[in-house]
Amino acid sequence: MASGGLEWDYFPQNPKIWANMFHGSYEHTIDPKGRISIPSKFRDVVVAKGDDRIMVTNFIVDGMRCLDVYPMEAWIKFEEEVLKKPKFDSRMVLFQNYYLGGACECALDTHGRILIPPVLRKYADLKRDVALVSALEKFRIWDQGVWNKVHGAAEEKLMQDPEFLSDIGF
Repeated sequence: MASGGLEWDYFPQNPKIWANMFHGSYEHTIDPKGRISIPSKFRDVVVAKGDDRIMVTNFIVDGMRCLDVYPMEAWIKFEEEVLKKPKFDSRMVLFQNYYLGGACECALDTHGRILIPPVLRKYADLKRDVALVSALEKFRIWDQGVWNKVHGAAEEKLMQDPEFLSDIGF
């Protein structure tokens, strides 16, 4: 085990897998037209997959709204997994209506920006300042104020319950 409690084989053995994941968080601004510049490290992951298109959809974490952003290849894999689920299960229908129904395809422009559709900006209450936060095969876009609350709550949970990571397998 590594000193942090993680087993070394937890990390991908193939450096290409690691390089094709999103890492870190970045603060950016949305311009008056609703465009946001994707951080270069995130852009590199998207472009490395050979497609400058991404899928953006609504998401909720602990009652806080944000946007999930997938490179097209990861979105297609996700949809393939959805197709394996029972299509008439009412929970799946609910999920599809919410998550898939809110999805919009966006493309990186020549300046590395995407135009976030107004309906999604409104959903996540994105104002001028936003945070782009990694989630491995995807990343999330948060209003900066909301992200500060979410991140602070996670930190507080870890401080109050140091065994929390052990409880979830780390």
